[in-house]
Amino acid sequence: MSKFSKPYQPGAILHEVIVGAFRASGTSFEAWCKNSGIHPSTARTATYGQSGGTQGRALLKRIIAAAGEEMVSAGYSKRMIAEASHLSEATDDAKASS
Repeated sequence: MSKFSKPYQPGAILHEVIVGAFRASGTSFEAWCKNSGIHPSTARTATYGQSGGTQGRALLKRIIAAAGEEMVSAGYSKRMIAEASHLSEATDDAKASS
């Protein structure tokens, strides 16, 4: 099982990064789910954090490991930095218009 230490915030960004990591490796999130015997909606609940119990967290770790921890980490970091930049710009624009 995976031993990632980064504190990923489950949600839309993490899910999109995971889907992108699977695509980049030449497969898909849905294909991984099918090959792993996991219903895609169950896997999505783990990536979105709607299943935050022990089993949901374990499934999320499995999904991240399968997608590629380094790829997910890099993609997630890049997306979070971009989102923070957009938030900062929006805040600056709001201050400027006040």
